[in-house]
Amino acid sequence: MTDEGQDDVRAAEMRHRAANTFQLISALARMRGQRTAEPEARRQLVWMAEAIGALGALERHRCEGGVDFQEYLLEMAPIWRRRQATEVVVALEPIVTPDQAASTLALIVHELVANALAHAYPEGAPGQVEVRLSRTPDAGRYELMVKDQGRGFDPASPTGRERFGLWFVRSLAAQVRGDLKLDTQPGGVTAHLVFSL
Repeated sequence: MTDEGQDDVRAAEMRHRAANTFQLISALARMRGQRTAEPEARRQLVWMAEAIGALGALERHRCEGGVDFQEYLLEMAPIWRRRQATEVVVALEPIVTPDQAASTLALIVHELVANALAHAYPEGAPGQVEVRLSRTPDAGRYELMVKDQGRGFDPASPTGRERFGLWFVRSLAAQVRGDLKLDTQPGGVTAHLVFSL
């Protein structure tokens, strides 16, 4: 085997080990969440477990130049589908994201989809969440859209979803020079993020 071939094998082994480590930490957080009697602590630990798992999945899609984000989202869609009676539909262009941007975008998509799965439809009711990722006409700019057709919410209301989840997404959006817009009405919520790579 050539030196280059050996380097590729070593890199693949490192990616595999890193993905396994993330999955182990995710499983530990989930187990601790299941054992705690405090509902809020349980919710936070499950959130942490899922976020760590989402980052771990990135490791399987590393390629030259960063992360194959299209393949990453295609892997995540069936995982999201299993959480609820909700169909997750993805429409994606091939995009390789730099390492730091990939982690940020993974957390943004995870949080937007998790919010839609948790709040858009009554528990057990069928529904759909759509995830789109595409280039914009502006060079180096991309658009991420996460859309549901659920009950919507009033972001000005104290009980609206402008809590940690959306605050977290807005904070992360700044890291990719992103502009997040939220369109919410009784027919659903659409989150648009236009960002730079």
